[in-house]
Amino acid sequence: MIVISNPEKYHAGLYERLSNENIEENGKVINDSESGSISTQKLVNESFCEQYNITKYKHYADDGYTGATFDRPAFKRLIEDIEKGIINLVIVKDLSRFGRRTSKILYYLQEYFIDKGVRFIAITESFDTGDLSGNSEFMMILKSAFNEMFLSDTSSKIRKGKETRARAGKVMAVYPTYGYKKDPADKNHYIVDEEVAPIVKEIFALAKTGKNPTDIGKILTDRKIPVPSEVVGNNHTRKGAIKRGWNRNTVVKILQNVTYLGWVSNGNTKKESYRSKKIKIVPKNERIVIPNKHTPLVDKETFDIVQDMIKSRTATRVKSHDWLLKGLVCCKECGKKLSVVEQKHPHKTTLYLRCNTYATNTHLGLCTPHSNNLEKVTDIVISQIKKRCMEFLEEERYQRIAQKSMNNLNSKFSIPKQIELLEKQVKQVNIKIDDLYDRKFTKEMEEEDYTRMYEKYTLERAELKQKIQELKEEELKPQKIVDVKKIVKEFVSFKEVTREMLVSLVDRIEISQDKEITIYYKFNILNVAELQDQEQEEETISSVG
Repeated sequence: MIVISNPEKYHAGLYERLSNENIEENGKVINDSESGSISTQKLVNESFCEQYNITKYKHYADDGYTGATFDRPAFKRLIEDIEKGIINLVIVKDLSRFGRRTSKILYYLQEYFIDKGVRFIAITESFDTGDLSGNSEFMMILKSAFNEMFLSDTSSKIRKGKETRARAGKVMAVYPTYGYKKDPADKNHYIVDEEVAPIVKEIFALAKTGKNPTDIGKILTDRKIPVPSEVVGNNHTRKGAIKRGWNRNTVVKILQNVTYLGWVSNGNTKKESYRSKKIKIVPKNERIVIPNKHTPLVDKETFDIVQDMIKSRTATRVKSHDWLLKGLVCCKECGKKLSVVEQKHPHKTTLYLRCNTYATNTHLGLCTPHSNNLEKVTDIVISQIKKRCMEFLEEERYQRIAQKSMNNLNSKFSIPKQIELLEKQVKQVNIKIDDLYDRKFTKEMEEEDYTRMYEKYTLERAELKQKIQELKEEELKPQKIVDVKKIVKEFVSFKEVTREMLVSLVDRIEISQDKEITIYYKFNILNVAELQDQEQEEETISSVG
């Protein structure tokens, strides 16, 4: 029995969770909504507060979220309020509502809540961290282990159900393939989208006549044909303006999709375990492909001819080059990395740098070529780095500057920009998550698809936030000056500069469309303005291009 002798000191957060999973057994789909609806859980939690005269702060309800992960929106708001000191008591109907991962449950109950001075109560099990007498703690561990066993069993049944539907040739994608619509009478079956199908047929026809994917993309963009994501992902945008144009990758993806043969391809991705959020791409030869499941948009002969043409172009493509500045040089205007292209002359081949944004969407004019002779750029960069290093090694000057500037492994000039870019990516992922919730709420998306996509995006967001946190911590971390001096001396002393030496010193190299080069070093002391000559301007490659 739970005993609360001083209820007036508590402000309680009432947590509720419900996960709805579709499980298929013996060919029949059943709905496992677990025990207790959200409304029932709220009633139980509120009744408990009234019985013990506990002040209720508010409810935190995650409706439609699996207990396998603690990355749930309401749960995270609960933790935020604990961090703010608003809540010092968490109440749940039972342990399974809190979660089904034993390791995570033990972390929160035996470490986190204790550190934060938070009491935890699971009503139906009479589990109370404020009174761990007798066998109550052992029973909590045992109960959470049983909950995780249930989760593992449920996960296994879901995978089995998915495999059964996959082998039956059921369409299991969240969004229909471009050129098709989901059959109103059967959401697991495709029917032809009469409005879009002619475009797919035209793409294959153009490819068969010898048009390459880039040219096909330009033709479609010039005609203002909406890209696939605007058609199948956001139907309401069909009447709006085109947000982006067709590129080579989009066209190739269509040309290689066996769905247009009337086949259904399932099992294209998988998770190794319910404990893992990582989604892996399954090799094509391991996927479940069932032919003759819907109306084809292209015949097998045309499809095979197009595949051979794609392979022939891929085989003749210039191989990747290993160059000294690879991965360090980026476009100042768009931030994308610069890649290398060959230009063949009668007696030699010259390598040029080129902006990847421009190369991918040339016809859209999103950026400029940034065409620069790689050899000349490399010479200028090496020369400039050596000059900067020599200045640094002037002992008197070095000591004076060192007293004024703390060193960071990652330059303070570059870290804020990196954080800004990552925060923009987080906002974009949040928009995607909000869109997912809207689709789930309006029943446009199956529960299992929602869960899969949500986990994918939340994992992506968590990784981005982790990178942001690491950068912020790195920005404050001091770096020993002697290490900088050692690296600089090595760079100056060696006659031949290696890639390893460059990477140890340089964070990134920006090249503008006006051919200006700006070098950002990994050590802030090399970036400080005092270290540069007052009259020196940014280096310009006037003779390149």
